[in-house]
Amino acid sequence: MTVHAQKLLTPEEFASLIEIAVTAPDPSIPAAHLNKLVALGYVALTAKGPVVTGDGLIRITESE
Repeated sequence: MTVHAQKLLTPEEFASLIEIAVTAPDPSIPAAHLNKLVALGYVALTAKGPVVTGDGLIRITESE
């Protein structure tokens, strides 16, 4: 059996993930948060700006 641990985010980083999900196309979040969210696979950088990935959406809903 495989156990999937949530990739830890600080409350501020989690708030940045939510801001990206609801603020398009130019969320105002710290660059360090954006870099971490991209590295974890929660956010993808596109021509239209950062967008939350499927994994990011799952992460948001798991925390509710």
